[in-house]
Amino acid sequence: MKGILVIGHGSRSEDVKEVFFKVVDDLRKKTGLAVEGCFMELCEPDINNTIKKMYINGIREITAIPYFLFNGIHIKEDIPDILKEAKKEYDDLNIFLAKPIEYDSALIDILLKRAEGEKTCI
Repeated sequence: MKGILVIGHGSRSEDVKEVFFKVVDDLRKKTGLAVEGCFMELCEPDINNTIKKMYINGIREITAIPYFLFNGIHIKEDIPDILKEAKKEYDDLNIFLAKPIEYDSALIDILLKRAEGEKTCI
């Protein structure tokens, strides 16, 4: 069975976690797949425990999607290292790492929507 693992950076802010898990839930609803969210650092659930949960639930192929804008050091080194270590626990588990968000023309529409929407005067 296939699943998607959405990896966020992590934050101590409850507001950030709430928005992150809304994205995860909406992705689950849209795809009908087993979709779980986790964080690289600062809060729970972490990557290893979430992979373990997915494995216990029968997932044998995980596509990890970094919920990051850019292809920085976390994407190039930190997350791949964590995923490789986790993979060592399960011989029959395949893990693939997708690209971060980076550039997508859909972002232009989002930015325009924000510029035209509610604003706070500084």
